[in-house]
Amino acid sequence: MAEKFTFPNAGIHIVSHKVGEADYFLTKLNETHSWEPEYNYLFSAFVSALRSITFTLQFVMKKYPGFEPWYTSRQEKLRKSELAKSFVEFRNHAQKTGLIPIMKERSFFEGVFYESDQFYVPTNSEIKKVPSGHVIELSKQCLTEVLSVVGECYRDFDVYIDPRVLFTERGITALNWTVEDIEEMVGFPRGYTDIPYDYESTGLSKDETRLNSLRRYGGDETLQFYLDKYLAQ
Repeated sequence: MAEKFTFPNAGIHIVSHKVGEADYFLTKLNETHSWEPEYNYLFSAFVSALRSITFTLQFVMKKYPGFEPWYTSRQEKLRKSELAKSFVEFRNHAQKTGLIPIMKERSFFEGVFYESDQFYVPTNSEIKKVPSGHVIELSKQCLTEVLSVVGECYRDFDVYIDPRVLFTERGITALNWTVEDIEEMVGFPRGYTDIPYDYESTGLSKDETRLNSLRRYGGDETLQFYLDKYLAQ
């Protein structure tokens, strides 16, 4: 008989919080003029949160079966991305030097006039090239690249991390769980929903009907909100 799956202590909500953090700082950055001192504060916070998304994803998912070989190919994809690589360098440069390599709109640097907020190559730094384009748009593109990996993970490992799938017959079958296990997980006594009822009238199986009644106690699903915001455009 297959063994029941035991969830690790770290949940996908940790990743959701970090994605929400990056989204928050990017939103604030977009609302702030680059000549205001808060602009640099916000960009520094954004790249730090952005970098942490994949760290937290690995931390949360490392104990789930099949994740490590799955993530290896996605990690390689991000490493090959010039944009993602640049943002890692921006984060490292900001942490090591305290400097943000952004030229503000309508400014001069080494004989170059910048009409809009753009990245530049700092003198005597490890940064050798930067992506061209507006800071906000490039930041959004990079967050989208990272979230594409998170979205794939959310889809491919849905029975473990998507509460909408966990509260289904497919979900509990994959985990070798029962409806009673779900009841216990959300804080009810085992057998709490096993009551006399005309289950055929629902058009669903008895287990599916019981799971539907428990789904509201499974917690809010927040990650999908950010995936829709950045990937469904």
